[in-house]
Amino acid sequence: MAETADKFVQVNLNGLIQTDDKLALLSIGEQLEVEDIRQRPIKSFGETFAYILESFKRGNPEKNSISFILDVFDLFARHRNQSLLYNLFDTCQSANVPITVIGVTCRLDVLELLEKRVKSRFSHRQIYLLHTPSFDQYVAIFKSLLKIESSGHKRTQLKLWNDHIEKLASDGSVIDILRRLFDYSKDLRLLKSLLMMPVCLVQQGHPNITPDDIIQSCKHIVKDYKVLLLQGLSVLELSLIIAMKHLTDKRRNSTFTFEMVYQEYMQFVLTKSQLVEKFPRPVIFKAYERLVDMALIKPINHTHKRLQKEYWQMSLLVQPTQIAEALQKYPNCPTSVMQWALNPIHS
Repeated sequence: MAETADKFVQVNLNGLIQTDDKLALLSIGEQLEVEDIRQRPIKSFGETFAYILESFKRGNPEKNSISFILDVFDLFARHRNQSLLYNLFDTCQSANVPITVIGVTCRLDVLELLEKRVKSRFSHRQIYLLHTPSFDQYVAIFKSLLKIESSGHKRTQLKLWNDHIEKLASDGSVIDILRRLFDYSKDLRLLKSLLMMPVCLVQQGHPNITPDDIIQSCKHIVKDYKVLLLQGLSVLELSLIIAMKHLTDKRRNSTFTFEMVYQEYMQFVLTKSQLVEKFPRPVIFKAYERLVDMALIKPINHTHKRLQKEYWQMSLLVQPTQIAEALQKYPNCPTSVMQWALNPIHS
């Protein structure tokens, strides 16, 4: 980009700032240094846009190319008549002024927002950036967001702060929070939100970020509805969830059937026969069906609907960290169930 910067002009537009086509047109004129753009009456978008390009062409004989970068591209598709997008894409097809249009958005369905006349002029070239970090990379990003790289600080202070961040990132409770956040959503915006409050708390009397700061911040930003659902389950339903967790831990294939869950649960009941209330099979199946209704488990496909429900292949929609958190907050959870959750019974 640096090698070719003298050959083109870059125009940056943002859907959150240029909320209508008139504002976008004025911003384009100013970035292309068309001096009289604010004094000139805008009769029609196409006419004014053509005037801006012609003025740019006359005033920049060396830089005759323009690169338009439209951030939050989907918001431009909400503009009335989509005149900006139409004129940009239409100009791309002419040889008058060479331009490139790059739209950046997080919406995968953005093409469905374009009008037919706009879509017909779009080149349909799309690049998907769907990189999902591993947990180790996620922790590395956590550290990079907090570390100070600026040379404006004293080296001793810089080293002390960065060493503290390394120690913080290796703390067990912080790792648990990061794992929970990672399982919940890999969106880095959530990670940045997590760090906002701890960073704001840093002051003379509180010079470092503590694990408790991270824990308190997590409580403010993350309300995990599945944990709340698990806390509202009966002991039988919670026991079935634990049985499913153990089954998915044992097997490479993370699917299970009611029969498998029933056998796993009965193994626990027989081992703790004096401590666990016994339920008949129909009651256990009813509790299993309620977990399906609550979307805590689901069928993996619909091709086996001819089979009895007891033999449907199911998958668990709850993370181990969510189960562990729910058990800690579960009111009067039986000790035997708590122990079983931590230590599966081996057949």
